[in-house]
Amino acid sequence: MRLPVSRHLWLFLFVVASLGVAGYLLGRTLAAHPKLETFKLLNIAGLSYDFLGLMVLTETVAKNEQLKSFVVSWLAGTVLWVQTIVPLGAAFGAGFASNAPSGPIASSFFISFWIYSIFVLAALEASVFYPRVPEMQEPTGRSRRFGVLLLISGVLVQLIAAFKDLYV
Repeated sequence: MRLPVSRHLWLFLFVVASLGVAGYLLGRTLAAHPKLETFKLLNIAGLSYDFLGLMVLTETVAKNEQLKSFVVSWLAGTVLWVQTIVPLGAAFGAGFASNAPSGPIASSFFISFWIYSIFVLAALEASVFYPRVPEMQEPTGRSRRFGVLLLISGVLVQLIAAFKDLYV
């Protein structure tokens, strides 16, 4: 007897598997880098968060209710899943390439980044994606919190990268 499974579940599983494979390939690629410097990866991640945060906080999004709804429903969820699955896949990819020149460095970086991400994702999930407090459920506030959370996270990651560059 075959169990009925909705198309949404299959699509979700496909997206999660695709993100995992993309992370795995990213980990393998970075592990093969002859001299991987993690502060540069942190800068890329920080700048990506800053850019996304600025896009969320622009006037265009602030004035358009449909865009706000898209940002807090779809974009926040996408960021949540990408930030969860890709670093895990990359850690596995780099771990399986431990013989590569930067395999151990890439693997430990992605594991550390995933652990850091858990804290950011908890704040994102509780305040933007699925706020449980009724006062926090209004789309405008959720959109602003999402943008500010992305900016703070991006700046924090870049500060960590700067100190890592100074002392390594």
